[in-house]
Amino acid sequence: MQLNPLLHAERVTGRRQSALIDLWSTTGFAAAVSEVTGPHIYEFGELPVPTVAITLYDVRRHVLMENGKVRRDAPVRSGRFRIGQPGRRVVVDAIPDTQWGKLLLLYLGEPLLKEVGTSFGSGPISLRDTAWDVDDPLLEASAKRLVEASDSGDRPNPLLAEQLAYTLALHLTDRYSAPRSGLAEPSVPLEAPVRDRIAEFVRSDLGAPITLAAMAEVAGMSPSCFIRSFKRSTGMTPHRFVVEQRVAAARRLLETSDLPIVEIALGVGFSSQSHFGVAFRQVTGESPARYRRLQCGRE
Repeated sequence: MQLNPLLHAERVTGRRQSALIDLWSTTGFAAAVSEVTGPHIYEFGELPVPTVAITLYDVRRHVLMENGKVRRDAPVRSGRFRIGQPGRRVVVDAIPDTQWGKLLLLYLGEPLLKEVGTSFGSGPISLRDTAWDVDDPLLEASAKRLVEASDSGDRPNPLLAEQLAYTLALHLTDRYSAPRSGLAEPSVPLEAPVRDRIAEFVRSDLGAPITLAAMAEVAGMSPSCFIRSFKRSTGMTPHRFVVEQRVAAARRLLETSDLPIVEIALGVGFSSQSHFGVAFRQVTGESPARYRRLQCGRE
């Protein structure tokens, strides 16, 4: 775990990186984004871990060299991705078909791949070798959402960042893992007592940070297994469940107290009033202020 993904990405791109997600020291996952403004030679060096590069711009000519040999010389369409293999020395010469674009790099460390491997009844996962020749709507949509967060300065909260790391790792493993022995273990629905314990844990202190690892520990499961089982049992992700519990608590406070909305937002665990407003509207269809007025018969 000596790798510093952000420093590696900065050396590769020659540009300062934005740390969209940095869970490297705990989970083994990092996401970095950089701006592309013209032709550039990317010297990745010897890749230390499986690295997923997603281009969010069209590339007129893209020359990929591995260990001194040209592997691919062809255009790349926006949204295409590559899974780079550890141990290969990689150089990319890219001529974009645009004046501006974004490059997203995902670093997947051994702890994350080992953890995800347990969900498939095997050891650490090895990903297949792909080179910008596959469409993947989930990866493309996730990359665009992360870049939007970078542009707005709105970083994912810790629970959402953990969930995204495991979700992307599970998706990559399911779609692009190298042949392995054993079959994937089916996700087991959570029993009612376990769901009750998780709900009690979340509601006990909504204002405190809630992590995926902590929720999984309450369930007695690994994080990757927990995500799959929780969604199968409830129809929602752990992050969505926490958001809905926080909104439910906020609704009660809006109905029964005169507390300022910003105090309610922070008290139930949202990082700001604006984040609270977006989440509240997604769940209820109303803004917090209008919801309060409706409950008080003022509208």
